Amino acid sequence: MASVQIKHLMLLLIAPLSIAAVTGLAAGPNAVDTHEPHDDHARPDPYNLPTLPEGLTPIPSEAPAEYPLAVAFIPADPSNYTAGGLVSHDYIVVHTMQGYYAGSIGWFQNPAANVSAHFCMQSDDGEITQMVYLSDRAWHVGNSNAVSIGIEHEGFIDEPAWYTWQTYRSSAQLARWLADEYQIPLTRERIVAHSELPNQSHTDPGIHWNWDLYMALITDLVSEGELEGWVVDRGKTCTLTATSDTWIKKTLEASDDLSDTDKCFVAAGTQFEYLHASGELVGHRRLDYDAVDGPCAGFIDLDTQGYMFAGHFSATCDDASMGAAGVTVVLDGGAQVVTDATGYFSFVDVGPGPHSVDVMGGATYFDTLEPVDVDVYPGARVVIGLDPQGGPGDGDGDGEADAGECWVGGENCPCTDGGGCDPGLVCDATHTCVPDQGGEGDTGASETHGSAGGGDDTVDYLASESCSVTGEQPRGAPLGFAMFGLFGLFGLLGLRALERRRR
Repeated sequence: MASVQIKHLMLLLIAPLSIAAVTGLAAGPNAVDTHEPHDDHARPDPYNLPTLPEGLTPIPSEAPAEYPLAVAFIPADPSNYTAGGLVSHDYIVVHTMQGYYAGSIGWFQNPAANVSAHFCMQSDDGEITQMVYLSDRAWHVGNSNAVSIGIEHEGFIDEPAWYTWQTYRSSAQLARWLADEYQIPLTRERIVAHSELPNQSHTDPGIHWNWDLYMALITDLVSEGELEGWVVDRGKTCTLTATSDTWIKKTLEASDDLSDTDKCFVAAGTQFEYLHASGELVGHRRLDYDAVDGPCAGFIDLDTQGYMFAGHFSATCDDASMGAAGVTVVLDGGAQVVTDATGYFSFVDVGPGPHSVDVMGGATYFDTLEPVDVDVYPGARVVIGLDPQGGPGDGDGDGEADAGECWVGGENCPCTDGGGCDPGLVCDATHTCVPDQGGEGDTGASETHGSAGGGDDTVDYLASESCSVTGEQPRGAPLGFAMFGLFGLFGLLGLRALERRRR
């Protein structure tokens, strides 16, 4: 009986200590649990090869990954993590494998490893494999395992070439998804290196990991389930001037590291109009511009958007000065929102995958000619340019016909593809809207390619219309018959004169 009472007393003494330990772990990584393992990157030789030998190739589970962009869920061996042991999601931890993608996945599946991470990432394309569910405690940072999510990146800390643009982009997208899912602040205090947690002997990801770039990409991404954008008045677009010879690039990588197809040269003094400029991203701005008139026309995946060095161009304009305010944006033919004074709009609770966006310009702008396609994950951003309609004024909203102003389709103003001219006007050969004189040959085609009728007295007999075999009245044939009759009349008069002389 006495022994039972002693056991009960010991349990009562131990229980508060256990509760205190759990509470400490939930509070953050300063809690010490010396029994928790972490990845010491010590792997047997077969797992240190770029490609695993036959028989060690990881086999995906039929269970789905939690992260929608993961290619597979390949579970770590149950002896390498604690099922249901993740107390809270306080930190996102950046690791470097000191090894290869396939080898790390295979090693985490080996019961002898005594180590794991929630995600593994491939360097060259950013491919992600999930290995531990986010309710389970992966063993990757020792005493901080219970409060952190681990992402292992392929490569070696002393070889910066492993930290590719694809790695940064893919890892930032994963980190942003995790932060949105678990309300993790987007700060360096919560998105950390393995080496920055207490009681660590590791230095990964090392000095070559670009934290400024990584955090800029994470914070620039649109929140999960949100589709945001700007609708821009093409009649009010801003002009940029290159202040030095420079590049516009597909990525935020150094220009010297990019191929000629991934950057376009912009000479000092070059001017071009743009639709929208982002905030600063590690010394750059993301630019959206029209494909035909933009600075990188003809470049694949660079003809409508690119990154510029902020210090190599004149100042950008305020969004409100270019925004198409008060227009209606339609998502997938259903939900609608109206743009604010800067042309900004946003939809929330948008499901992942492909969507389409239309804009109804109302009385001020032409509608979009076709839907704009956009993929949402975790969120997405789009910029749409609208042409102002013809009418009084130039679309500035004052309703007055201001002297010297032009609008698309207005009299004595330019005609643009898809814009046409206002009623009663036609687009002449100089691509200017002029009054419709209703002359012969003034067909629908003349509205965009010039009119041969009306006040134009010049007839081009080399034009296809002069030899028309359609229902339209030919021009060449009547002239030929008239000339034939005239020559016949002269001939008849000549014969009569000759007969009189003979008499």
